[in-house]
Amino acid sequence: MDRRLIVGIALASVAAFSAAGCGSDSKEAKEAPEVVWAGKACGALKQTSALPVPQIEPANVAKSKASLVNMLEGIGQRMRTMEMALAGLGKPPVPNGDALYRTTMGRLTSTHSGVTTAKRRLEQAKVTDAKSLKGAMDQMKKAFGSYNGYQGPQADLRADPALNAAFAKAPACQTAKG
Repeated sequence: MDRRLIVGIALASVAAFSAAGCGSDSKEAKEAPEVVWAGKACGALKQTSALPVPQIEPANVAKSKASLVNMLEGIGQRMRTMEMALAGLGKPPVPNGDALYRTTMGRLTSTHSGVTTAKRRLEQAKVTDAKSLKGAMDQMKKAFGSYNGYQGPQADLRADPALNAAFAKAPACQTAKG
């Protein structure tokens, strides 16, 4: 037999078996839509990278400043990843889901903006000694203020009782922190 024919038959068989596994017997199809959505949200929120820990060395203010900028960049990237992931999911399928989604995305975007502003201010600060580093860090803290009390999009979404229950039921959320 022709090798291409055998490969074609093998690929068609794999595709047929794969499609058979996507029927209504899947566990996801049995879950309520809000539980499926919550599971996808938890999976999306897990896709963030670890944050760099800043190394503050009073003897090397340039290195300290760069380390803080790197940390803020990491936080900004993490928030950008969450924004894109949640935007891809759209609003949760619960009553008042549209308003809840807008509020959650608004807080995430606003907090991300504060982090970006803090990073920009720190990057632009002239740091030549420990005193100027402290001044730059104080300015960074002011812009960074919105981040300090922010618990993340999952906390905002869990404010809705129906969605909170869905997060509790979704297997993907059992170990998720977001």
